[in-house]
Amino acid sequence: MDSPRKPAARPPRLLTRPEPVEAVAPVPDDPPVMFRWRGHLHRITRAEGPERIAPEWWRTPDAAAGNTVLDDDTRDYYRVEDEDGRRFWLYRDGLYDRHRNADDPPKWYLHGFFG
Repeated sequence: MDSPRKPAARPPRLLTRPEPVEAVAPVPDDPPVMFRWRGHLHRITRAEGPERIAPEWWRTPDAAAGNTVLDDDTRDYYRVEDEDGRRFWLYRDGLYDRHRNADDPPKWYLHGFFG
């Protein structure tokens, strides 16, 4: 018998609304190595993820045709720690390979804090 999966850790403190950050990742689907929030640069020393959160597949426009393509509402969440030991919950909104416009890439947001 399979043991139940342990739910992913959630931060005890969430922002009222996720706030945009400028993030740098070595390749599009990797966690960021640094991000800037409210003018302060955070260099990432540890990262976990992604944890993908996407709309229910049956609600996608192509579901009636049997297609379960992920759309731009897909979020990849990362738990990251900066060089000062502060821990954050970041996400990338959208997927690079399915994004609607190369001039408007997916954006990064800070959603909460651990510790």
